[in-house]
Amino acid sequence: MFQLQGPQLLQMLEKSLRKFLPESLKEMVDNWDHYINTYQIYSKDPKNCQELLGSPEVINWKQHLQIQSSQSNLNEVIQSLAASKSFKVKHTERFLYVVADTVKKLIPSLFDVKNLPPGDGKPKAINQEMFKLSSLDVTHAALVNKFWHFGGNEKSQRYIERCIQKFPTFCLLGPEGNPVCWDLMDQTGEIRMAGTLPEYRKQGLISYVVYIQTQALNNLGFPIYSHTDKNNKIMQKMSYNLHHIRMPCTWNQWNCVPL
Repeated sequence: MFQLQGPQLLQMLEKSLRKFLPESLKEMVDNWDHYINTYQIYSKDPKNCQELLGSPEVINWKQHLQIQSSQSNLNEVIQSLAASKSFKVKHTERFLYVVADTVKKLIPSLFDVKNLPPGDGKPKAINQEMFKLSSLDVTHAALVNKFWHFGGNEKSQRYIERCIQKFPTFCLLGPEGNPVCWDLMDQTGEIRMAGTLPEYRKQGLISYVVYIQTQALNNLGFPIYSHTDKNNKIMQKMSYNLHHIRMPCTWNQWNCVPL
């Protein structure tokens, strides 16, 4: 989702992705499910890539699909292409954050310790007698789906179930033994779908869960990144305090649905 500088860094990323990302979504075939029909695009010539993106060998334009990219300047091309193929498009643009350790390894030119807040990037302690660190199972998918901004429907719940089954998840269980705070990962390796029950917010629980997840994934060699709504000041502050660095580019998604 961001431009790597030099072939060596690109090879490091490729090695990491090949080693840790399973081929878990290849058995999922549903032309009407944009959650699994996802394309990650980067173009060296975004103004002149319409012909390439229009090729059925690159994107299956018979599907409900979504395109993700760090290049907001692809919007004009994608909108024009979608119009020519009779698709309705919704463009979402958000802030893109990358964990400091990942920035230092893959894009060191963007790492500047002066831009980090004081401290070690660790969250405040939680009441470990009240909250227990755990992982999600598929029975929790409906809860995640209820609070996910991009979810709330049957297909998104099915997608969440598969992410829970295939990728690392973390949560905090409350006094009654049910998840009160959680964080998942999707097939691109991005930290996604974080949420906290309303009655447990403003206690620093999501910061704790995100920190634990980033530490675990970093130890496994994952490049760690996430996106945040431009109006979500709380998550932006959390990212800053956890030493997640905001990229100069943005996270973009185009939901494309045939008319």
